[in-house]
Amino acid sequence: GWDQLLAVGVQQGYQPEQPIAFSHKIHAGENAVDCNYCHSGARHSKSAGVPSANVCMNCHTYINEGRSEQGTQEISKIYAAIGFDPESRTYIEGYEQQPIEWIRIHNLPDLAYFNHSQHVSVAGVECQECHGPIQEMEVVEQYSPLTMGWCINCHRETNVKVESNEYYAKIHEALSKKYGVEKLTVAQMGGLECGKCHY
Repeated sequence: GWDQLLAVGVQQGYQPEQPIAFSHKIHAGENAVDCNYCHSGARHSKSAGVPSANVCMNCHTYINEGRSEQGTQEISKIYAAIGFDPESRTYIEGYEQQPIEWIRIHNLPDLAYFNHSQHVSVAGVECQECHGPIQEMEVVEQYSPLTMGWCINCHRETNVKVESNEYYAKIHEALSKKYGVEKLTVAQMGGLECGKCHY
């Protein structure tokens, strides 16, 4: 019973069907589109964000056929939402655009605070460290458990990258003397303080 209680709210493996069958394997893997191109919020905000259809259209204004008939049908769903005519390569005047209702996959409880930019821009964490081999996923799933214990273990085991990172230079010098070590873990830099992740 205790193990079942610990699993409440853990959505590892969650893989909902999306309104458009988007392949990260094709986009991030085979075509090597950088994660931050579509999820630009990851570099400078709390949330990585779901890209708008306008981001899709940066490429799909010109790429209007998929590798299969189904791929072409999925691209046409973007056009239907945004009001784009692929034959004339123009937006339909007066068309009332419809949002693409993507289903969020990675959900943290409201009591937990997570900032993508702190991890991506400051700490230099690669997307795959939390999201798994996203570039190999035909259909995205929640790869990691995203539990408190999982985060804490990462903070205990991960050394802070201070090379070419002025953000940490001064505090690293002081804390490395305090702990008598050359390398500091995220935990030693305050990464286990309750208030950092909980309101």
